[in-house]
Amino acid sequence: MKLIVRLFTTSTGFPAVRYNMEKVTSGCAKLLCYKNFGVIHGLINPGCADFEHYLGAVSTLNSRSRFDQFHAVLSARGRSMSVDALKNLAEKWMLEMGYNKQPYLIFSHSDTPNTHVHIVSTDVRLDRSKISDSFDRPRAIAAIHRILKVDLQAEFKRDISPLLAYHFSDLHQLATLLGQKGYRGFCRRGYFYMVKYGQVLLKISEGKIQHMVLKPQIEAGHLDEIRWMINSNLLTKDNTCIPVYQSLPHGSSRKFKAFRSELSDYLLAEKNIEICYHSNKNQITGFTIIDHHKRRVVAGTEIMDLDRLISPVKKESISRQLLLR
Repeated sequence: MKLIVRLFTTSTGFPAVRYNMEKVTSGCAKLLCYKNFGVIHGLINPGCADFEHYLGAVSTLNSRSRFDQFHAVLSARGRSMSVDALKNLAEKWMLEMGYNKQPYLIFSHSDTPNTHVHIVSTDVRLDRSKISDSFDRPRAIAAIHRILKVDLQAEFKRDISPLLAYHFSDLHQLATLLGQKGYRGFCRRGYFYMVKYGQVLLKISEGKIQHMVLKPQIEAGHLDEIRWMINSNLLTKDNTCIPVYQSLPHGSSRKFKAFRSELSDYLLAEKNIEICYHSNKNQITGFTIIDHHKRRVVAGTEIMDLDRLISPVKKESISRQLLLR
């Protein structure tokens, strides 16, 4: 089961209470429960101000707390989990995170394709102590995995084993392929790391992994084949690069993920050739080609200039080049 946890903790005050209560009023959300609110539980129909004032009063008990609000979202893919099941999981997650005795609210939202709940609380306890927010994101993900009994090492081995059969000529190409599978790969101080969910799953010396996975350069004939395939499809497919954003279950927030184009979509779907556009601050800086059929990873510079791949295409020029081959 695929679950995503997101934290929005950098807020003073408790704007998430009003945000969620307004969603309830508009019919897009439901207040599933509120717990540990003391005298608030004696009110017949507590409102937004009641919850905000109570959380605000608790948060002032510790002046060292940088941010008042603890705001998290748990999201299941599609409708794979019912609202009640996700609520129960959220309560178990709050226990794992050490917030089960804190005042907190759980809201369900129905305005996205994915079932998700919002949780609002504070990390200041009634005894004036503070719940640590160090490494909050890794802790949050680890807590979900403990509840769902996810075996990260087994998952890692299943994911990585097929990737090591690919042809790489440098570790940057390996890192690109890992990125397409949801992992981070990077070199630091003589070691190569593979990371997911904020956890280091493999740390190995650069020399050892180079010996294990790097292979000689790809033969020129295969490079020509990929180059021909891209050039021929530039005649009929749009190469305009479009940013892809990940919608977040929190207002209108969006997170940039990658670039795609009609050309890249077609090549992946029909030829099993994947174009990975590299970017910096949403600007394309390079690309890598992954041939999943032949299990080869190729630096874009070996195929063609970046401008030729992404700039407006001069069809006649490409046609002449193809005819000359």
